[in-house]
Amino acid sequence: MRLHTISSLTLLLLAGTPVFAQTSRTMRFSSGGLENQLDVRVEYADPYSVDPLLAGSLVLPMEFTVRNLSAQPVAFNAAQLRLHLGGAQVLAPVTPDAAAQEVFDTKRVPAILRFLTNNFSGFLPGQIAAVLNARQLRDGDVQPGQTKNGLVFFVRPPGQDPSTQTGGMWLEASGRPPQMLETKGNGVATRAPDAPSFTEKLRQTWNKYFGAPPAFDKSYALLIGVEHYQHLPPLEWPASDVKKMKEYLVAQGFDEVVTPSEDTVTVDKLREPQKYFTNKLGPNDRFLFYYSGHGAEDTVGGKTRGYLPMINEVPAGDHRSSIPMDSLVSWMKGLKVGHLLVILDTCFSGLATQGAVLQSYAIRSADPKLDREALDRLSKGSARYLLTAGNKGQESFGGPKWGGSMFTQTLIRGLQRDADPYHNRIVTSRGLYVWLLNAVFKEAETVHRELTPLFVDLSPTGSDGDFVFVQ
Repeated sequence: MRLHTISSLTLLLLAGTPVFAQTSRTMRFSSGGLENQLDVRVEYADPYSVDPLLAGSLVLPMEFTVRNLSAQPVAFNAAQLRLHLGGAQVLAPVTPDAAAQEVFDTKRVPAILRFLTNNFSGFLPGQIAAVLNARQLRDGDVQPGQTKNGLVFFVRPPGQDPSTQTGGMWLEASGRPPQMLETKGNGVATRAPDAPSFTEKLRQTWNKYFGAPPAFDKSYALLIGVEHYQHLPPLEWPASDVKKMKEYLVAQGFDEVVTPSEDTVTVDKLREPQKYFTNKLGPNDRFLFYYSGHGAEDTVGGKTRGYLPMINEVPAGDHRSSIPMDSLVSWMKGLKVGHLLVILDTCFSGLATQGAVLQSYAIRSADPKLDREALDRLSKGSARYLLTAGNKGQESFGGPKWGGSMFTQTLIRGLQRDADPYHNRIVTSRGLYVWLLNAVFKEAETVHRELTPLFVDLSPTGSDGDFVFVQ
C-alpha cells in the first residue's frame, strides 16, 4: 500500500463482548502528505458477524472501505499494514486461509463440525476459508471516484481479547508514521479530514494581520489526568481539566489528541504513548503535553525532587510507582519536534524545572508588539518550553468556583480570550505567561492562597521561537 497517497482514514472500532454485544468508537483522521486522495473507513468487525465460527477465536477482522477522492488511480495494498499492540508486539495481516486454519487449530468449532471435518475432507477449514476469501480486501488500484471494501485479518496473541484491550494499539504502514486507535484505555480525538487544521486556521489569521505564512506542520497532544488513586487521597478536578483542554485543542484544529484513561496511568502503561509519540512526531510538528493530578516531593541525598504519582503509588513509598518530574521533562526535551510545550498542573510542579526560568519582565521587554517579522521569526525558530502551575514549594488547587483546577481554568481563559494584548487573535506562549502570572496571582488572592506559575526554556541553547495559539 502506498500510504504516502492516503489523505484520510476513518476508523470505527466496535469493541464489546467477544461474541455479540459491542460498543462503537468512531475516529476520523488525516494520514499522508497529499490531501484528499483516499478516504479509508476501518471498522472492527464482530467476529461472529463475519462467521459464527470465528467467535472466540484469535482472529481479529477489520473491515476497510477505501474511496478514491483524487483524479488518478491510487494503489492500496493492505499487506503493508502493521498493527501494534502496546508497542511490544507487531501483527502483520494474515491470509484468509491462515485465519481459517487458526480457527480450526484451536478447535473452537462445534463438535458436530469437527466430526464432519474428520469424515469429509476439506469441509473445514476450507469452508471457513471460502467465506473469508470472499470478503477479503483485494490489493491494487482504486480508480478515481470508485470505492472498494473488504476485510483484513490479524491473529492476536493468546490471552489478549481485543474487546477488552486497555493498552495502546496503533496502525503503521510502509513509510508512514503510526496512527493510534481508540481503545478502552486510550481516547483518541482526531481532526476530521474536512475540518480545518491548526496550521490552516493560523495561516488565515496570520495572513489577515501580517501576510507571512507560518512554518508549522502537524499539531499533537497527550493529555493525562488522574483523580482516583489506589492508595492516595482522591482529587476532584483532573478529569474536568483534561476535558477542557481536549475540547480547546480540538477546537484549535489539533490533528490528534490522546487521552489515556486514568486506570492505565502507570509507569509501564505510559511507556506505550511515549513510544508512540517518539516514533510519530516529525521535526516540523508541534507537541503539547499536559498533566493534572497529584504532585509529590522528596529529598534524597540532599536533593529535593518532584514526582508525579501514578495510580498505584503508595503513601510514603519509594517512588517506584511515580515518574520523576525531571525525568519526564528530559524525555520531552529529547523529542525531535519543532515546537514543544509541557504544562504541569500539580503540586510542587516547580521541581520539574531544568532550564532557565524566564522572568516576566524580561519577556515583556523582549516581546514588543508582534509584527509580521516577529511572528515569522517565532514560527521558524525552535520552541521548547515548560509551564508549571506554581513554584517548587507551592500546591496547586481547585474548586467549584473554577469548575476544576484554578490554574487550568485561568490558563484556558487566557488562551480563549484575555491573553491577546494586541488584539490580533494570536496568543504566544511568552505573552500568555506574562498575562497568566498576574491573573493566577489575583485568582489565588481571592481565596487567600498563593500560586506563582513558572515559564522555563527547555532548550540548552535557548529557544528563539514560540508555541502559538489562535483565538
